[in-house]
Amino acid sequence: MDWYYLTLAGDLVAAGLVSRYQKAFEEAFVAARGPRAMALFQKVADGGGVELFLTPDCGRQAAQLLAQWGCVSCERPSLIGLQLLVGHNEITYYMP
Repeated sequence: MDWYYLTLAGDLVAAGLVSRYQKAFEEAFVAARGPRAMALFQKVADGGGVELFLTPDCGRQAAQLLAQWGCVSCERPSLIGLQLLVGHNEITYYMP
């Protein structure tokens, strides 16, 4: 199953875009009744940017956000440097 991601440049991170994306995702997560395998992660990128990663379940549960944000599919990211923003803490035990 594909994961999804988008990269935010340092100026967008400084402007608070990560917190806006996190809030929008939280709303989608709650609306979907908190699916166990639905989550949003971040990883610090070069130059002060951030990469946001969304689990495969987001393709079903948050398809509108994926399209709105311009997310693209990707392979499962490495857990190294990955920080959970929204989702259940135990997600790393059963990440697809």
